[in-house]
Amino acid sequence: MLLINALLLFSFTMPDSTVSTTVYIRNLLSEDIAGMHYILPGSTVLHTASLSSSDGSNSLYSTELPYIYINRIYWETDSGDLYSLGGYSPKLSADTIEVSLAGKEFGGIFNRIYGSTPLNIANSTDVPVISIELAGNYSPTGNLMRNNILLPSEILSVWTDSGETVEITAMDSKGNISIPFTASTATPDSIYWITPVLFFRNGDEIGYSNSQAGSWAVNSILLSKIILVEAFSSDGYLLDGLDCSSSPLNTWDRVYIRHNIPIDFVVLTDEDGRTFSSNDVDSLTGFFILGDLNLDFGFNFP
Repeated sequence: MLLINALLLFSFTMPDSTVSTTVYIRNLLSEDIAGMHYILPGSTVLHTASLSSSDGSNSLYSTELPYIYINRIYWETDSGDLYSLGGYSPKLSADTIEVSLAGKEFGGIFNRIYGSTPLNIANSTDVPVISIELAGNYSPTGNLMRNNILLPSEILSVWTDSGETVEITAMDSKGNISIPFTASTATPDSIYWITPVLFFRNGDEIGYSNSQAGSWAVNSILLSKIILVEAFSSDGYLLDGLDCSSSPLNTWDRVYIRHNIPIDFVVLTDEDGRTFSSNDVDSLTGFFILGDLNLDFGFNFP
């Protein structure tokens, strides 16, 4: 009997998505709110809420939301900045939400809203990406990052038309432009990665020989030029070394390391004497790709 009563109580208190409730939006920003959107549980569709001014000054708006737990709410301002709130449970009676600087998207995941279906683009390089552009039948134009930077492992979610196929082009913070690659909103849970190989055409290839076995070492270090490349075996034996001091390596330059026994780790030395090392090869290319995160910390910096 207690179980039956509990189930009856639960059934009467569960929110109902067919019922709407009034929500007031108090704008604490210095600019107007241009749009409001939300995502419901178990869905990747972005819904749009209609806003109306409640006091005539654009500091208080009202809208109707379904009476159900809402995964995330987004507000877009006149300048294109986005503010968000996660995990909102509306009240059946009128409720008020405040939009302030605390909800601004600063990093991690950025959103750009042009439609209802997400196209997720992630930066898997060690170099910040400052521009992402799409080309397609209904694609937004220009740099979608605007004034933001897509740091390593961060994601840009572009909400666009369902089923659209686009070409993506990225530019890193050194001004290098990637090879365009294709993505589609047909699979909204997919993530399309901006990978190092897309930028390889911007660098030089040094020392390649098709007559001798070897491996590639790629410089994706942003703030330093490399003057020495060395490869070592598991017992610390130097397999190959290349002095690049006369022509230091820039970002995305690649060096061919010749060796007959397996490489255990690669070390790059920059103009200031700092070293960057890695014993991991990139799963996509099989290359040793070293970035700023491979810096060897110590107390012997110049």
